[in-house]
Amino acid sequence: MRSIKTCLKVRFLLLIVVTPYSAFITQGKLFTSNECKVIVAVGDAAAGEYNLLLKVRDPSRPGPQVLCIVPAGYRYSYPLPSWRKTLQQFKVERKFIGVVTLGDALPNIVKAGVALSDAGIAYGDADSPSYWVNPSPNAWDDFDWIRYACQTADSEDDAVTLLTSDAIDELHAPAVSENLFVVGPKKAYVVEADAVRYDVEEIDDVRVMSNYPKELWGYRVLKRLFVANSFDAVKERDVRKGRGVHLGALLGVKVVDVKGDVVTVRSFPFGKTVSIKEGKGAVVDPFWVEILGCNNDKARIKVMYKFNAWEQQMRDRVMERYGKITVQDMMNWSRLHSEDLNGLRGFCERENKAAAVCKIPYNYSGTLSCIWFAPDQCSGIFVPVHICCSKIYDAYTDGSAARSSKDVLHVYGHGGAVSYIEEAERVFLKEINRAENVAQTLLKDDGDVSMFMTDVDMEVQKQAYITQQLLLYANEIRDEKVAKKLQTLWSSNYSTLVLNAKKVLVDIRDGTLRNLIANLVTSVANVRWFELEVLNSGDEIGSLYWEGVALMRERCYEKGCDLLHKFLEESEGPVAKAEVSTFVENGEGYSVYATVFIIIVLVIVIAAVSTKRFK
Repeated sequence: MRSIKTCLKVRFLLLIVVTPYSAFITQGKLFTSNECKVIVAVGDAAAGEYNLLLKVRDPSRPGPQVLCIVPAGYRYSYPLPSWRKTLQQFKVERKFIGVVTLGDALPNIVKAGVALSDAGIAYGDADSPSYWVNPSPNAWDDFDWIRYACQTADSEDDAVTLLTSDAIDELHAPAVSENLFVVGPKKAYVVEADAVRYDVEEIDDVRVMSNYPKELWGYRVLKRLFVANSFDAVKERDVRKGRGVHLGALLGVKVVDVKGDVVTVRSFPFGKTVSIKEGKGAVVDPFWVEILGCNNDKARIKVMYKFNAWEQQMRDRVMERYGKITVQDMMNWSRLHSEDLNGLRGFCERENKAAAVCKIPYNYSGTLSCIWFAPDQCSGIFVPVHICCSKIYDAYTDGSAARSSKDVLHVYGHGGAVSYIEEAERVFLKEINRAENVAQTLLKDDGDVSMFMTDVDMEVQKQAYITQQLLLYANEIRDEKVAKKLQTLWSSNYSTLVLNAKKVLVDIRDGTLRNLIANLVTSVANVRWFELEVLNSGDEIGSLYWEGVALMRERCYEKGCDLLHKFLEESEGPVAKAEVSTFVENGEGYSVYATVFIIIVLVIVIAAVSTKRFK
C-alpha cells in the first residue's frame, strides 16, 4: 500500500513539473516567462498634462540593452507568420525609438521590447505564455507584434486594431501570448492576447501588471488546473494543523504547525516549509499567504495567487501618489527589490535588464514625447531621448553604457549606487523640463526643435555616462575623501556641480580622471548655451561661456570652472524668462490668475462696504 502511494506521489510530481514546463515549448522553441513589469499612469493620476508608461525589461534575448532609432521610410523584408517562408515587404510609416538587445537594431530586424513612435504612442509588453500560439516556424514573437503596430499606427485606436484585428483575427501571428500596453496622449489600453483571442480594456487611471493573464485566465488550462480557478481567487478561513487551503485547483497551502503566534506552512502536495508570524505574509510559491490570527492548533489564513498579491501591493503603493505621479516616481518604482515588497517579485532583479519611462505630453506629443532609458536601472542613470531627436550618444547604442552599468552593479551591489545616481537624475529632470519649456516656446512659432533637443539630450546622455565612469573610479581611489567627492558631485543643479567639480580637480592629479571631470563641466555648460542660442539671448554672457570652455581645454581647470560657474549663474535669467512665458501661455499660470481673482474680489468687497457706509 505504501509503495502504491509513493508511486502515485511520484507520478503526481512528474505531472506538476513536466506539464507546466511543456507549456513553454512550441515546435522546438523554448518560450520562457520573463520577468517584465509595467506601470501605466494616465489622466488625473499623473502630476501634469502627460501620460506615463514604465516598462522594466528582463529580456529573453540576453545581452547589453541599448537604444536605436528607426527612421520613417525605412523598408525591410520579414516573413509572414505561416508555415511557408513568405517574405513580406514592410515600410516604416512612423519613426520610432526602441529599447533593444545589442544586435537587434538596424541594419538587423529591430526587436524592441519598449517603443515610442512619432505618433506620440508608447508600447510595452509582458509575456504571458500559454498553449494558444501560432505553432509555425515563422510565427511572430512579441517584438514583431509591437513593431507591426508601432511602425504604422497614427493613433491609439489604430494601434489596438493592428495588434488585435490585424495581427490576431487575420494573421493569428503570435508565437507567444502577451499583455500589450498602448499609451498615447489621449488614450491608453491594455490588451491581453494570444493567437486566437484577445481582450481590450481602456486604462483611465493606473494599471500595474506583469507576466500573467487576468481576463484570459479562463483559457489558461494549466493555471486553472494547478493554481486557481480565477486570477483574483482569494480564500480566508480557519485551518487546523495538517489541513490545507486550495483556490479551486490541485495545488494549495498546507498548515504544518501552529506554535504561539507563528504558523509554519508549505505548498501542497510538496514544497519547502515557511514560518510566518501572525499579522505577516510571505510567498509560499505559487501563493501568497497571510496569517490573520492564531488560536491553539488552529490558524486563520488568507491565501491568494502571488501575482494577485503583488499587483495589489504595487497598486496600493502607486495610488498613494495618485494625482502627483511623475517620471521620477516611475524611476523610483523601477528600483524596488523583492525585500521592498515583502518577498514578492521585485522590479529590479539580476543583470542584463533595462528600464524605460515613456512620457507622452498632451501637447506636441509627436515632437516632445520622451523615453527615459536606463541600461540597468539599479546601477545606471536614466537618460532622455525625445522622439524628435535624430541621434543618440554612442555609449547608449553600442552597449558601452550597459557594460558600464553592469560594472557599477558588480562594484556597488543592488541598490548600492542608487543614492548617487538619483542626485544626477534629479538635476537631469529639472534641466530637461527647462529645455522642453524652451522648445514649446519655439514650437508656438512653428519652429523646428529637432536639432536643439538632440543637442541637449546627447549632452545629458554624455553626462550620465561620465558619471557612471566616475563612480567606478571612486571605487579604485585610495583617498576616501576624494572618492566621496566623486560620488557626490551631483547636487541641486548644474551650478553646484561645477563648484563640486572644481574642488575635486584641485585635489587630484590623475590625467584621465581630470579629463573626465573637465568634459562633464563643459557638457553642462553646453546645455545652457544651446538654450540661450535658440532664444537669441547669449550675446551678453557668451564670452563667459567661450572663455570658460577654452580654459578647460587648456587644462586651466580652476579659472575655467570659475568662468563657467559665473556663466551658469547669469544664464538663469534669460532661460527662466522663457520658462515663465511658456508656463503662462500653457494656461498653467495659476498664481497669476489667482492674484487677479483675489484683487477683483477685494475691489468688490471694498465697493460693497463703501456703498453701505454712505447710504
